[in-house]
Amino acid sequence: MNKSNNRKWLNDNDCSFDIRNNKFLKLVIPTIFIGLLIYGSWAFIHKLCISQIYDKSNKKATGIALIVTYGCLLLLIFIIWFHIWFIGPGIQPHVPAFEIYENNNDDSDKIDCINPPDIYQCNINGYPIWCPYCQSVKTFRSHHSRSTGYCVPKFDHYCSWLGTVIGQDNYKLFLIFLIYSTIAFGINWITIIICYLKYFKRRDHDGNLVAVVIIAGLGFFFTLGLLGSHIYYIVSGNLRSIDVISMKTKEVREMIVFICIWDTELKKRFVIEITKEQFSQFWDTGSIIGNLKDVFGPYVLLWFIPLNFHFPKRIQEEHNELYDRLGNYSIKINDKIIDIMKEKVRVGDYICTVDAAGDKYR
Repeated sequence: MNKSNNRKWLNDNDCSFDIRNNKFLKLVIPTIFIGLLIYGSWAFIHKLCISQIYDKSNKKATGIALIVTYGCLLLLIFIIWFHIWFIGPGIQPHVPAFEIYENNNDDSDKIDCINPPDIYQCNINGYPIWCPYCQSVKTFRSHHSRSTGYCVPKFDHYCSWLGTVIGQDNYKLFLIFLIYSTIAFGINWITIIICYLKYFKRRDHDGNLVAVVIIAGLGFFFTLGLLGSHIYYIVSGNLRSIDVISMKTKEVREMIVFICIWDTELKKRFVIEITKEQFSQFWDTGSIIGNLKDVFGPYVLLWFIPLNFHFPKRIQEEHNELYDRLGNYSIKINDKIIDIMKEKVRVGDYICTVDAAGDKYR
């Protein structure tokens, strides 16, 4: 079986993290969501703002203000949605095998490989985690998505409502989408409730507004809860949905993860055993503001602007072939965690050493 056929077989038989692989459902759910938004917007603007507030109550300024505000929010929501879908979650660049063994083949037969970085996730023998679908090393926080057909950096989840995968490139936009959606649903829901309470005695309530107040209420609490969950994941440890989901049970949290680390003082490479719960602490910057900046960017004034700004990241290693290939998809690991792992080496708490051929170039 050649490589292309092998990759096709693997993708056809993949059971990866984003399980929304039914093409019909991938179109139906976003279509329903769009239909509800359009219907709710029509009822809010026409039935409430124009018919009730502008005409019957003769509060023209209030009606116009609500129409303009809600209309701008709705337009912004659709623009952000398009950007989320158009930009995509990001694609992990191809990372060739690390040079663990000496590459003594002739120039024509030499295998494409790079020097191993200071730290990477591995198996018990020190070999990096390999993605058979992409034929590439899987770097920290990357997960292969069957929905996209490639490894997604900082994979978060597949969003059924938006019909796309959420990853590093569109995660900030996804959060901004939740923020503006929560505001729009809130304005819709609260305004209708206030009007109903004020004019309840008229008993001329429109059935469309009754339906919309239910839809808007559900939308408001759903988006607010989802936004709150994601913000909590970020500030508590710079986590993503997949990190939290994968640690729901004690058995999973205690699963073993192997890390290969280069000790600059001992000039050796060691394989260390940690739990999955300890592994999840790798991405915590050590402060709430630091975790938020890792998601939204270093400049607070640009956090709520629905555009993707790419700023260069500084990692631990000055000369790193992996960083050259990954660029902005490189992952910075908590310095304290690295010190803890090096301390494990000092006290002899490691699985084995790895004599990587690529380390001779250090």
